[in-house]
Amino acid sequence: MAEPSQDEFSVTMKHGAGHYADRPVTLLVRDPDHRLGRRPRLALRRQDRTPDTVFRSFLIDGRGRGRFYGWMPVQLQAMTLLVDDATANNKAGIEPQITMRRMSLIEVAVLIALRRTLALLQIVSLFLAGNRKGAEFRFVRQCDALSAPDYQDWTEAQALAAQRPNRDDPRNWPRRPHILVSIEGGDHAAVAETRATLAAQSWRDFREMPAADVTMMVNSSEAVDDLLWMRLPAGMRVAPNALERLARPFSLSADVAVVYSDEDHIDRRGRRLNPFFKPAWNEPLAVSGWLPLEGALFRLIDIPRDVCLERTSGANIALAVGRTQAGRILHLPEVLLHSGPSCRRRAECATITQPKRERPAVSVIIPTRDRADLLEACLKGLFEHTAPADLDVLVIDNESVELATLALFSRYEQAGLIRRIPLLGAFNFSRACNIGVDAAHNDLILLLNNDVEPIGPYWLEQLAGELDDPAVGAVGNLLLFPDGFTQHGGVTLGAGTVARHSFHFLDPQRQGDKGLLGQRRDMSAVTAACLLTRKELWRRVGGMDEEKLTVAFNDVDYCLKVREAGFRIVWTPAAAMLHRESVSRGADDTPQKLQRFAGEERAMHERWSDTLKADPYYNPNLSLIAEEFVLEAYPRNLAPRSSV
Repeated sequence: MAEPSQDEFSVTMKHGAGHYADRPVTLLVRDPDHRLGRRPRLALRRQDRTPDTVFRSFLIDGRGRGRFYGWMPVQLQAMTLLVDDATANNKAGIEPQITMRRMSLIEVAVLIALRRTLALLQIVSLFLAGNRKGAEFRFVRQCDALSAPDYQDWTEAQALAAQRPNRDDPRNWPRRPHILVSIEGGDHAAVAETRATLAAQSWRDFREMPAADVTMMVNSSEAVDDLLWMRLPAGMRVAPNALERLARPFSLSADVAVVYSDEDHIDRRGRRLNPFFKPAWNEPLAVSGWLPLEGALFRLIDIPRDVCLERTSGANIALAVGRTQAGRILHLPEVLLHSGPSCRRRAECATITQPKRERPAVSVIIPTRDRADLLEACLKGLFEHTAPADLDVLVIDNESVELATLALFSRYEQAGLIRRIPLLGAFNFSRACNIGVDAAHNDLILLLNNDVEPIGPYWLEQLAGELDDPAVGAVGNLLLFPDGFTQHGGVTLGAGTVARHSFHFLDPQRQGDKGLLGQRRDMSAVTAACLLTRKELWRRVGGMDEEKLTVAFNDVDYCLKVREAGFRIVWTPAAAMLHRESVSRGADDTPQKLQRFAGEERAMHERWSDTLKADPYYNPNLSLIAEEFVLEAYPRNLAPRSSV
């Protein structure tokens, strides 16, 4: 008689949890009978933190062997290994053997050097530039990345998980749409390659039709609600279940207009490589061509009549559909398309015009306490190195006492350039911003740290231009450290349990960002170190939380409230600025500051828990713990998702 299934296995610690907390560890797992499955998750319980448990994942190979590397949480309390139900053997068998030990920093450095050489060079570059904080940050991220699976192994594990019995039988779907497929360009061999993969589809309700004929159907009003259309470049292969997976959202909802998936490449040896894990619908990235949509599935009735399907790229068709507000554009985070060696993609590029508003009227709010050197550089940047603007500058003074600071205040106040508003008591960034907004004369509000300076003169015109679009509620920009490394490339929800700056400490010249640091794009949040928004919108959503978010995450909370109100958040590289990041505030390393941070972390999860788990602009197949574009062995929610 088989033993009952077991959902988790404990990890024995030879020493107390404090021995492993905030240190690198490695787990060696031997599981010959696959009791854990191929994609187990390590559940790390934390004391007095929210969430109380965080997760890491890694792969176990076909022989039942796996190894995990990672940096443990600061307040580690206990750990268990969770079974991957989709691939586990639930029958009786040998118990997994799990051994854990703490690693030395030298051991971690050697592994990074051997497995992630370019990353180690970046860490060394940060260290040599004097950016010790950045070197430490990236070192920890690379330690977590050591558990990242090879893409070939990852695809095998996901394929095994997909074989799990599925009760979602297409025969039970409320609709069964018919798909028209157009194969574009290429020679006969490339077309045949694509047709061969179509012939193997699990979804049989499709037929080939030239794009010109489909265009005639659209223009002649022959399109009916249950007709879908897909264009494939010749040489592109589709996974056996691709049409079924892409058709499913249309079958379940009449409110879906477009569905697109992730993709990769197949080389001449048949190996899959270079996966492209996409964000949910991101209009600016579609405009620029960064987000290609060849192989997407369109509801024919939602395509505007004036669109020529033969000459228009998939991204531009989706943009045209989006402008009509016909239905939702969904991203299915599964790799269903494979570009073969003979595949020639349609060029999708556009000349991007950066929005710009000349001589904007802006109220600038700068919270500060002493540090006259930083504040003076910030003010000089505003008044001497910024293109003409009607500035209303409010300095929110949190009990500055240094003579140099008081003299600086006096000089700028007498010149009529700033208004100083006192903020008494402990530093409260949210209160400082709320006070500033209440006193602001202009509708455009710029939150600006005292340690931020312009690089070029047109940054404010470019930020203000973004808000000429009434659908945009807030805008942030590229912030760089003085050494040229990235301080802020947007904000990724869920990273670091709540949110973390995207591409933090990354060298923008080394292409580890896949080009995103050069792309204007929608984001879930941006930092308040430099954030432009509207006074009316600030008041509508209640501004910043002075009670529960005094220092950290108040900007993320504000941005999420703006998105909840139906507005977009835009990040742009065009208005790049210099940021000396929190040098005037210091680190959160005292018991009082750590307690405050834990409270802010708790407040964010109580308010936005589900949202933090599913950033639409970050792919759930990628890690939230390691650096960007690192594979997650056990992906998060893979359901179709929209950006709203």
